[in-house]
Amino acid sequence: MRVLEKIKVIDLSRWLPGQYCGMVLGDFGAEVIKIDDIDGDATRSFVPQKESGMSYWHLALNRNKRGLALDLRTEEGRDILRKLLATADVLIEGFRPGFLDKIGFSYDSVSRSNPGLIYCSITGFGRTGGARHKPAHDLNVVGLAGIAALDDAGSACVADIQVSAVGASMNAVSGILLALLARERTGRGQRIDVSLYNTALGMQATAAASLWGCSETGDEPFGRVVHYYNLYRTKDGKYLTVGTLEPKFWQELCRLLDREDLTGRQFDFAHGRELQAELAGAFLAKTRQEWLDLIGGREFCVTPVCSLEEALASELTTESGMVGAREEDLGTVKYLQPAISLSETPGAVERRAPRMGEHREEILAALGYEKNEIAELANKHII
Repeated sequence: MRVLEKIKVIDLSRWLPGQYCGMVLGDFGAEVIKIDDIDGDATRSFVPQKESGMSYWHLALNRNKRGLALDLRTEEGRDILRKLLATADVLIEGFRPGFLDKIGFSYDSVSRSNPGLIYCSITGFGRTGGARHKPAHDLNVVGLAGIAALDDAGSACVADIQVSAVGASMNAVSGILLALLARERTGRGQRIDVSLYNTALGMQATAAASLWGCSETGDEPFGRVVHYYNLYRTKDGKYLTVGTLEPKFWQELCRLLDREDLTGRQFDFAHGRELQAELAGAFLAKTRQEWLDLIGGREFCVTPVCSLEEALASELTTESGMVGAREEDLGTVKYLQPAISLSETPGAVERRAPRMGEHREEILAALGYEKNEIAELANKHII
């Protein structure tokens, strides 16, 4: 049994936040119908490509979904969407606020015909407020929300991980599951509003609490970077992470570095910069691998900074079972498996991402369309 079997999801999203949300639901058995724009989502054309219109991005995020392309500028296309939503449990959409309202798919109008529908909107800044219509991607959001200032010195970087986008995806999954549970009790669906900006702020709960607390107490804010919790460069230009929060781990670090004179200075914050410099100089004496060889089997929260390539090839990843592959009609496709492990109803990758409109016949036939009607819609480029 798959935990979300018989839950029908209409995925109207065009970008990562909604696509990732639909992927997770599909991994756990939901019937997810991905609705492409009639010209195809932009993400289909991302590089690299497995085949034309089938980017590796698309393959990763739209697995376990069936595909239908619709021209929502036409009444016929909108009528198909109405019929799909009348039979659905969940709608995922990521348009700017107001777009679906304009073409006849506001929450109020859709819920009148399907009171049990869960209508999940993922936006940059929410459905209300002065910024609701502003365009934004993850980089804009993490900059506005204070995340791009990644260290205490204010240094910023462009991360490969779209923090607010993936976070919003998981918030959307959580919201949908909560709404499904509520529907079991009330019989009614509801609207879910997830924004990337609120997600980015929400992920900083402890940082915000520390900031507010220090403003009241007069203490110095406890930053993420201190001498015993930092990244240190090694002789070969690679890095180690040092997370020696506990005194016993700090003491083990001092022994590793042959700096036992620093053992009693873990919480000497008055000389924190000086201590960082001392540790930085010590780590430059050996290569990353030399330090790892010295550490051996000891465990005190000093680990290598791995590239993604190294991480995927590591023993840790192999043992986790997170990397899998399937033989598809377009060749071998590697996947990251579901990160959530359920003992009785596990997730799985069972279907590759759809080609453009690949499942239009079976989807429309289930709605009552005859073969000649489907052919006519295709000839008119409505599907």
